[in-house]
Amino acid sequence: MTAQWSAQSGGRFFNGPTILLAVAFLLPALIPGLFGWTSGMMAIPVFYFLKVDGERQGGIEIRNSILLAGAGALVLQQLPVMLFSLTLIPLAYSLNRSAAAGEGEVSTGVRGVIVLGVSWFVFWAVYGIILSVNPYTHLLKTLDSGFAQLYEIYSQNGNLPADTLLNLEQVIHELRRLIPIILPGMLACSVMMTVWMNMVGANSLLQRLRPDLAPWRKYSHWRLPDRIVWLPIVAGVALTVGSGIVKNVAIGILLVSALLYFFQGLAVLIHLLDKWKVPLYIRILIYGIIVLQGYGLFVLVITGVADVWIDFRHRHDNQQHPDN
Repeated sequence: MTAQWSAQSGGRFFNGPTILLAVAFLLPALIPGLFGWTSGMMAIPVFYFLKVDGERQGGIEIRNSILLAGAGALVLQQLPVMLFSLTLIPLAYSLNRSAAAGEGEVSTGVRGVIVLGVSWFVFWAVYGIILSVNPYTHLLKTLDSGFAQLYEIYSQNGNLPADTLLNLEQVIHELRRLIPIILPGMLACSVMMTVWMNMVGANSLLQRLRPDLAPWRKYSHWRLPDRIVWLPIVAGVALTVGSGIVKNVAIGILLVSALLYFFQGLAVLIHLLDKWKVPLYIRILIYGIIVLQGYGLFVLVITGVADVWIDFRHRHDNQQHPDN
């Protein structure tokens, strides 16, 4: 229906998909405090219209929506926020090309991480040139000063016992020491997390609205190649015996590996909940416990690693998939 609507609209500027995309692009700039997070999800609507309307017609709708949203952002004086949303467009095109080529989830995700990483690098490089700052160094200084200010606030609180204040000082000092070491890995994880959310969201949207166009399997069937398990193993050895830059790189690899196997552990959990037909309200309770309790995330990581050796999801059903 959307495709017919777009085809009938032809070159019309104010058609339905164009307005919907313009609203999506403008929403983070309209109320940044409430909808700023949606700027990292812009590949979902863009990919949807590329898939449903085709790359040619969808490209016209994307172009027109950018012009509309840009005009609105100028009026609101929030153009930088809106421009950051545009960094997700290359990711949407990458996902669409991978889907058209019949690539599996892993191959699509790797390509998407590279594309989004380059897109964000270019954005922040241009941002740094315009403002004459180094964005990475500025981020480090901002985080460090934030922890320093946090300690100052608590140290001025006369109600805190001396031993509590001493423990807080030690924790904050350790965090300030660790931030420069783990920040590269955290930034890599943020790129991976963004690609993952957009892939899962876009595929779920198509499965619900246009199941005939959904390019990938249900998320509960997504699986990492078994050989990737060597990544955290090698990184763990390097962390144990290495020092200096080798140790720092190993920490970054372990962070990335933990996130990858969190994705896999979550897929296993969803598969088991589907298999056991767990009611929705209990699922929500389980997800809430996982989010609120740190050990729940750790259990999912361990579950994801264990899935390499334990057949949680009937491995033979996935052997014909491109990534297996």
